[in-house]
Amino acid sequence: MNPKLGNSAQACSAIRSQITDGRAAGARLIHVANGKLNFILSESNALDILRLWHEGTNVGFVSKAGLFVPQEDFLHNFPAGMMYTCGLDAIGGVDGHYPHGRLHKTPAQIVELKAGEKGVRIVAEVKDAALFGPNLVLTRTLETAAGSGEISVTDVLENRAFRDERYCLLYHVNLGWPFVDEGAKIEGAIVKSVPRTPWAEKHKATMLKVEKPADNWEETCYFLETKDGALSLVNRKLGKRFTVKSSFRKFVEWKSRASGDYVIGLEPCSSWLDGNLRYSTLKPGAKATSRVVLKAENI
Repeated sequence: MNPKLGNSAQACSAIRSQITDGRAAGARLIHVANGKLNFILSESNALDILRLWHEGTNVGFVSKAGLFVPQEDFLHNFPAGMMYTCGLDAIGGVDGHYPHGRLHKTPAQIVELKAGEKGVRIVAEVKDAALFGPNLVLTRTLETAAGSGEISVTDVLENRAFRDERYCLLYHVNLGWPFVDEGAKIEGAIVKSVPRTPWAEKHKATMLKVEKPADNWEETCYFLETKDGALSLVNRKLGKRFTVKSSFRKFVEWKSRASGDYVIGLEPCSSWLDGNLRYSTLKPGAKATSRVVLKAENI
C-alpha cells in the first residue's frame, strides 16, 4: 500500500470506451496511461495500438482515413496507427487475400485487464477460424510499467485445428510528425538491405534519413535484416528516440515523404513481402511466440 495514493488510477489507468458517432461508430477502445505514456488500444481491431504519446508528444502516424469501422477497400480503411498487426493469412499483397491479411480486422476478446500502482496488463484472444478452414488463436499480452516509456506485446499463436496451418506476421509500426521530421535518422545494426522497387533503389542513399515532405512523392520500401532485431528512429531536434525491438530479425522499412502522408514504418516480420514471402507452419496443437517492445525515450 502506498500512503500517497488513495486510488491507483493516479499512477496507471486503463479505461474502456466505445465511439458513438462518425466513421468509427461502434469501435471499442481502451485508453491507457502510465505516467509517461498515454496510448489507445482498439478492442475492435486485434488489440492493436491506435495512438501513442510520450510525455505529451505524439509518436505514431494517423492516416487521412483514420479509424474507419465500415469495411471498404484497404486504402480507404487503413488507419495506420501506432501498431497495425498484419497476417495471419497474408502480409503485403497476396492474390485472394485482403491486403496485409484479416488479423487487424478481427475483434479481440479481453480475458484479463489489470491496472494498478505498478502498471497495466491486458490479455486478449484473437481468433482466426472458419468452417472447414483454420482454427488459429492468437493470445496477446500487452504490458507497461508505471512511469515507463515501454510497451511490450507478446503474442502466442496456437493451432487448435487437426491439420497443419501456415501463417505469417508483420507488425506495422508507424511513426509520424513531430517524431518524423527533417533531420531524423533510422539507426540499427543492419546487415542486409534490399530495395522493394526500382524507385526505392534509386533513393537507397537516403534510405535511413528523414527528408522534408514533397508533394505527391512515391513511397519507398526496403527489406532489412538486422543483427539483433532492433531499429530506432532518432530525432535529435526533438530530443527523443523511438526503438522497435522484436523477436524477428527481419524488418520492412516503409518511408513516405508525400505531403499529408508523411510517415516512417519500422515493421518487424516473420517474412519479407512479395516474391520473398515465406509462410511458417504450425502443427496441430503447436504454439509459436513472438514479441515486440516499443520504447520511447529522451536523449
